[in-house]
Amino acid sequence: MKIGMIGRWLSCIGLCALLLSGSGCVVGEAEKDFPNNRSEAWRFLNHATFGPTEADVAHLNTVGYTAWLDEQFAMVPETTYRSFMERRDAELKVDEPANKSRFEQVVEGFYTGALTDPAQLRHRVVFALSEIFVVSLSNVELNMRPTLVAGYIDTLNANVWADYRTLLEAVTKSPAMGVYLTFRGNQKEDPSIGRIPDENYAREVMQLFSIGLHELNMDGTSVMGANGQPKVSYTSEDVQGLAKIFTGWSFYRGPSVASQTEEACFTGNITCLDPEAAYQPMVAYPSYHSTSATSFLNVSLPARSGSALQADLKIALDTLASHKNVAPFFSRQLIQRLVTSNPSPAYVSRVAQKFVATNGNLKEVVKAILMDDEALGSPYRALDSDGKLREPILRLTALLRAFTFTGPGLQTGTQRVKNVGIRSTSDASLSFGQSPWYSPSVFNFFRPGYVPPQSKSASLGMVLPEMQIASEISVTGYVNSVKSVLDNGIGKVSNQAGVRLVLTEQRLLANTPDDLVSDMSNRLLGGIMTLALRKDITTAISTIPVPVANESNTNTADINSALDKRVNAAILMTAVSPEFLIQK
Repeated sequence: MKIGMIGRWLSCIGLCALLLSGSGCVVGEAEKDFPNNRSEAWRFLNHATFGPTEADVAHLNTVGYTAWLDEQFAMVPETTYRSFMERRDAELKVDEPANKSRFEQVVEGFYTGALTDPAQLRHRVVFALSEIFVVSLSNVELNMRPTLVAGYIDTLNANVWADYRTLLEAVTKSPAMGVYLTFRGNQKEDPSIGRIPDENYAREVMQLFSIGLHELNMDGTSVMGANGQPKVSYTSEDVQGLAKIFTGWSFYRGPSVASQTEEACFTGNITCLDPEAAYQPMVAYPSYHSTSATSFLNVSLPARSGSALQADLKIALDTLASHKNVAPFFSRQLIQRLVTSNPSPAYVSRVAQKFVATNGNLKEVVKAILMDDEALGSPYRALDSDGKLREPILRLTALLRAFTFTGPGLQTGTQRVKNVGIRSTSDASLSFGQSPWYSPSVFNFFRPGYVPPQSKSASLGMVLPEMQIASEISVTGYVNSVKSVLDNGIGKVSNQAGVRLVLTEQRLLANTPDDLVSDMSNRLLGGIMTLALRKDITTAISTIPVPVANESNTNTADINSALDKRVNAAILMTAVSPEFLIQK
């Protein structure tokens, strides 16, 4: 059975291309405010949370989409990453005085919020933004100073419902971003020694964070030039000109380091590391800012003094945020991260128009994405082009949230911070093959335009971003990891599993395979399971014998063990099926 399951999952690499290879859409926007059935509620919550829970489905059915969104928009996280890191640091020092919070605690903070915080939409959108505005603990300096990443996540959290222009400035001034894209400490040009401004952020802020490589129509399609090729949106000269703007910025310099020289603070010398530097925006150091004339994106600035640094940045960010590409470029990526890999041009256009009409109000943009008929409407689910492959992080969170779980870090009445204890899940052979805040590059774990080579999707012009991190190794690793979660739990708190599923309800159903499979369908597939998969799982678990209770009731442990095997087999077979792996 194990070999068959792995083979079936391996076929998902081909199936994904087929399932997402269709075309066409039904024009229109959603007008209803309540789901018609469980599957519609589950579909919406799949887009807006880290996985539907039974309580979530019931609540959404009671209050409707609009009220649910309003509730979520009003929620704040139970804790900031800064607070989580500081409290974990104190706990670790109690357990072992030489200990301190490290990069692992950033990942713990993510999984704790994703699995337990009621502010699900905020956490889900912050995660989506983190895959667009990427910083990563794979960077050596950020790995050694994880509070910088904690501060960056708090920055995204603080601006998640702001407007795009405000978010772009917060991201730009983030010290984590300054370190990651190497413009923290970026100096003005000096021809005498051949120094030129670092161009890294100037390039990526255009290519990845704002306008993209090509000019776009409002529906996200490329504007074609006379030569039949997409028109480029910027040139190398634009990068060089914009790079001058991003000079003269470095770590926060507060009262605690006021006695240190400007040079020591600008260069990040160890003598000038303000304790607040990880959590405060970078500040201006005018004497290091380029004063020469520059131009970018049809904007020209004359020679000026270094004191123009703040004004220069405002002009640059205003120019980027007002570019006609931003609305479709950003909207399409956010749709991909939340709803579907291949949104129709009409879907992109509707969201982009909302972006323009609200001046990039992210709350309104997210609402437009989630409430669009292509996101809500049941007819779209039947389209082959609908949906996306779940990335490994979202598989894990959806699996755990679908059932009851517990752990020593989740006990009430303790002084310790709530903590599920899940750390790195990066190893593709031994774990889930993806870990939050560990993107291998600024291009995220996968590119939004990735197409598997020689696939049907390629011939149809469709994309499958998440397939970029799929391989035979990761497929086998995923199957084994799900089994490990079922057998042993996951994470570690106080030398115990940080999270362990509590499957008492499922054990009670396991005597009747049909009932158990229906529960799998409801919890993991929104009540929609194909007859073929239902038959496969029912047949498989029916072959696991359950002893009959003896007269003295001394074989209860054997009975429960057999029932648990049925439950685990049903969960495993559902969780590795294409029907779960593809978010529809």
